[in-house]
Order: sequence, then C-alpha cells, then structure tokens
Amino acid sequence: MGLIGGGASAPPLAPMPKMLQQFRTIGWAVVEVALFLIVLCMLLDIIIGPGTDSFVSAVAKNATAFLNAVPSGTVVGFALVVAVFALLKTRLRP
Repeated sequence: MGLIGGGASAPPLAPMPKMLQQFRTIGWAVVEVALFLIVLCMLLDIIIGPGTDSFVSAVAKNATAFLNAVPSGTVVGFALVVAVFALLKTRLRP
C-alpha cells in the first residue's frame, strides 16, 4: 500500500497548517450556506408563487435560467465527477 510505479513508497502527506485548515473550514461553510440559501429561495418561490416581486423570486428566476441554460449532459457529468472524487477521497484516506 502506498506504492508508486517502480515500487517506491508515496511521500507522506504534509499536515495542513492550522490557518489554512480554518480557511478551508470557513470556505466550505460559506459554500454550504450559499447553496442552502439558493435552494430555500427556490422552495419559497414555489410556495409564494412566481408572481411576487421579491428577492426570493429574483434568486429563483436566476437559478432557473442558469439551470435551463446548462445542458443536461453537463450537469450529469459534473455530478458523476463529484461522486467519483468523493468516493476516491473516502476510500484512499486512512
């Protein structure tokens, strides 16, 4: 385990400095909150209805326009790449 090409072992993983780890944690939290806000606006737009002029409707219209502009094959391909990355990340970590 940990062998590369000619039988040499892989270099050990360097520990991430504490500050970079905090930035990474905060960054992922911001991404999760933004995604949650978009999904919440989409659901609220379904509940309130598309006829209202509000922040919720504007976010829902922008998200719908973006999702309609992106080809479905691209969305499926992106989802598969993310799934394979997540699977490999969990399998290869000790």
